[in-house]
Amino acid sequence: MKKTLMALVFLVLIFVGCSTEKVIDKSHETTKPQQTIKPTSNLDIYNLDLYNLIMTGGNKYQAEVTEFDLGKKEYLSKAGKIMPYNIKGIIGVPEGEGPFPIILISHGSHSNDDESKRFDTGFDYLVKNLAENGYIAVSMDMSKPYIWKYGDNDDNEKSLPVANDHIENLIRANEGNNPGYQANLKGKINFDKLALVGHSRGGETIFDIADDQSNRGINVKALLSIAPTSLFEREMPDIDMAIIVSEYDGDVQFDGYNMYSMLNAQSKGLHFVTLLMKANHNYFNRNIQLNDSWMSRFENVDDQLTREQQESFLASYAVGFFNAVLLGNHDNFINANSPQPNKMYGFDVKTMYQTSKSLELVDVTTTEDFQAEGAVVEATIDSWFFKLDKILIDTITSGIEPYNIRPLINIKWTDRNSRVILSPKVQDFSKHDALTLNMVIDSADELNKRDASQQFTVELKDATGNIARIVLSEDLNALRYTPGKIGHTPLMDQDLTYWSTASPISSINLPLSMFKNLNLEHIESITLIFDKTDSGSIYIDSITLQ
Repeated sequence: MKKTLMALVFLVLIFVGCSTEKVIDKSHETTKPQQTIKPTSNLDIYNLDLYNLIMTGGNKYQAEVTEFDLGKKEYLSKAGKIMPYNIKGIIGVPEGEGPFPIILISHGSHSNDDESKRFDTGFDYLVKNLAENGYIAVSMDMSKPYIWKYGDNDDNEKSLPVANDHIENLIRANEGNNPGYQANLKGKINFDKLALVGHSRGGETIFDIADDQSNRGINVKALLSIAPTSLFEREMPDIDMAIIVSEYDGDVQFDGYNMYSMLNAQSKGLHFVTLLMKANHNYFNRNIQLNDSWMSRFENVDDQLTREQQESFLASYAVGFFNAVLLGNHDNFINANSPQPNKMYGFDVKTMYQTSKSLELVDVTTTEDFQAEGAVVEATIDSWFFKLDKILIDTITSGIEPYNIRPLINIKWTDRNSRVILSPKVQDFSKHDALTLNMVIDSADELNKRDASQQFTVELKDATGNIARIVLSEDLNALRYTPGKIGHTPLMDQDLTYWSTASPISSINLPLSMFKNLNLEHIESITLIFDKTDSGSIYIDSITLQ
């Protein structure tokens, strides 16, 4: 709704009882689920602490980072325009025999007329950090595909030959036919572990590069998109992917969430989206000077992250993600066996993820799976189109169908200890690792206190009446109030009302190992108990097993 609203405004003006009780303060141990029917009921309570994910181990390699220029090439586009370019960039190589995974980095469209500007070198810090952690990293000069005089709106086409030239030359160097790199790359590159990184427009173009390479017989194994555009409807590949969205992005706003929605709907793999709170769009690249945060939808951005902080986050995030999906080391990244991180590598985040085992437990298009006790439950929708929109907050929807409508369940309560009991469509939880609630608080509703997070309890009950509860922390970013205000815009004969800042959905991830003394093969109900605050309003996007 809100994107449509902004466009329209521009045109007009030009979320039982028990027999025994055990309180568990902290535990991350994993135990095998109880598989036998118990004659008596039990109640276990787990107080969930904030989980802050850190990078452990430190850098493992000495690395050599150098620039390269392998010569001139030309490309004749489908529009009939000749694009000259050089196969140049920067490369980081770990010291050691290898072979090492290979990461290619594609910058975005940041200058459309000045051919002298370099943006590949703006990721020198990322190249260096990846190399020091055992990856060969190449930041490619992709500037020419974005220069208007060589053709407009076809950069996705023109990026393909440039990226392919880089890959072909790396293959030659790996075979011992070095075309001009300063480092000796013979036998050092593992092309079975090839991944792409893209920023801004490059964060979307990497899909095209991956598809082109697949047609050439080279399979890209993972994608990392940093503050990407999401301009086009496309077929999504079955691939592991992580997306970083910047909260104070004044350029592409929250487009990465629409990319995440399309990815989940169309493809299999591990998919992650991470909102880096207080970050802008440009500070991931050292060569982009503009602070774009003032163009975001937030009025006060004085607390924004510095350029150095955003670089630090990205450097750690990239290593954590690639360690997880390329090397199978999940210790330093989001995973189903840990709660959702409140901080990653020292910085506040909101996260969502989906695995290939993801299974939806409730239907949010109707209230049939929800039984309220002291609360009010309503099925509603958030829509990109203002005439269909039924809520004030913007949970991020797309202009592309079917992603233009998000069904939601709204739960409101005004009495402490109100609860909502959910009947899961699947009762056997034993083959899964986590219960995930994807939700957001309704910051536009006065039932939620300003500048505070909501807090409640999640309960599972098995078929014999055993109960386990997890009490959520009171400071979860996932349930944080989004600063903003009610806005009003007259449009023809209507007064359009909306919350001024976007409120993206985020995950509360509860590892099933934390629910003790339950028969996970026979879960009868999931209950949300609102026992920590006197009132509140939340929207539920989905509840899944992972």
